[in-house]
Amino acid sequence: MRRLVVCTNSLLFLFLAAAPLFAAPPAVKPGAPWLDNRGQRIQAHGGGITVWKGAYYWYGEDRTQSNDPEKRYVACYSSKDLVHWQFRRQVLALADPEHLGPKWVLERPKVFANPRTGKFVLYAHLDDARYKVASVMIAVSDTIDGDYRYVKSFRPLDQESRDIGQFVDDDGSAYLIFESRPTKGFFLAKLSDDFMSVEKTAFIQAPLEGGALVHADGLYYVIGSHMTGWSPNPNVYATAPSITGPWTEFKNLAPPEANNYESQSTMLVKVAGSKKTTVIFMGDIWKPTALWDSRYLWMPLEMKDGSMHLPPPQPWQLNIKTGETSLKP
Repeated sequence: MRRLVVCTNSLLFLFLAAAPLFAAPPAVKPGAPWLDNRGQRIQAHGGGITVWKGAYYWYGEDRTQSNDPEKRYVACYSSKDLVHWQFRRQVLALADPEHLGPKWVLERPKVFANPRTGKFVLYAHLDDARYKVASVMIAVSDTIDGDYRYVKSFRPLDQESRDIGQFVDDDGSAYLIFESRPTKGFFLAKLSDDFMSVEKTAFIQAPLEGGALVHADGLYYVIGSHMTGWSPNPNVYATAPSITGPWTEFKNLAPPEANNYESQSTMLVKVAGSKKTTVIFMGDIWKPTALWDSRYLWMPLEMKDGSMHLPPPQPWQLNIKTGETSLKP
């Protein structure tokens, strides 16, 4: 009997020791506070993700309450699985670069890794408090999480530019997406070889902001939100066989009464795994009176035969190697 107890205890010990090897991956919880490796709220609002050397780098507006109110900040985080995020640093802490005045604006930062120059180029919407400047700014760094140095601001293609998005195609071509209100639409503009300017690629006649783009299953999908300020609205999508079109009519991404589950589009990220390719909708749940507490809605999209659907938010898991996802009740 004593020998049996010892064996049983040994088996139990081995089972408990091995249990983490079989543990399910952690879940993404849309709308919940998302903490970094320090246990602090991730401050990457209106952000973008750059894939570099097998890791994901998430940049966004850092709205930490203790920030110097005269400066605008961009934070950088890195991850191997899109779930656990390590705080790298505040890569930008910028004082008013163009004498824009009180409450000047820096929004929606996006970083592009240039394989030709080895530089990392940050684009962001730059504006005054009345949104009359309507420009983009560029800052550059020698390392992906380094100190980004302000270079210049300009209006891309000599057009007003407010909300911006980023897209890198499968062939490495990089694009800036920007909304131009006077033209009642938005541009998909290819970056120059040095990423310091843009050239016109396509214009989509649709008065939308929060533009994002992905190439999947042989189609280009573009999404955007209507112009209702901080208030959520039904986001929409269209498709095309080529980035230059022709584009289909826009359709609702989710049931219109859901108002996109209180979120606004900011980016689409494609995870090409060994078994499946998953496209993740990444949106912001804005809290305009407490921007530091704004949340994130990340959900895998349901895509089939040219349709795209954002399911109701719920916890979900991602296998970064296979590309498979599973929803958790």
